[in-house]
Amino acid sequence: MKYSIEATTKVRRWFDAARDPEIDGEITAIHDEVAEAVRAAAPLCLASGQCCRFRENRIRLEASGVEACRCLLLTAASGRGIGHADLDQAIEAGTCPWNIDRLCVAREARPSGCRVYYCDPRAKELVPKLQRYAMDRLQAIHVRHQLVWAFGEWREMLRGVMLVAEADGILSLPGAPSSG
Repeated sequence: MKYSIEATTKVRRWFDAARDPEIDGEITAIHDEVAEAVRAAAPLCLASGQCCRFRENRIRLEASGVEACRCLLLTAASGRGIGHADLDQAIEAGTCPWNIDRLCVAREARPSGCRVYYCDPRAKELVPKLQRYAMDRLQAIHVRHQLVWAFGEWREMLRGVMLVAEADGILSLPGAPSSG
């Protein structure tokens, strides 16, 4: 299936942005600032995987298009890439495709929404503040680099960029039929 020129161009630009060292550095700076704020607040994490069980815990994790592309690229490079079947299985289970045995196997690649969420009740006020801060900063990156700003539910953003990227040959996904 071919996608519109607009969709293909948008996703291609997001992948190009995710590969750009300057933009990657800007995103990493946001993640570092969020990590520092989280360290200062010291919410309790029991490594229970609660944060990755979206349906069970009524969590709506959101991410930008560039974050979805960045995660796909970084996890593919580390041998932890996902294909459509992995994503379908995670959506069906109400979880994240990188949550394996209650642990995140995409820690360095995960979007800012993952970095700010803690199930510790003491973090109840911190989470939305950090999420808004990170999203505002991410949106500023999009504006500064003239990228289309779009964000949505994490797995749906992954689905959208995976479908367009695969159809346009931007990214090879695990389990995808080879074109050779």
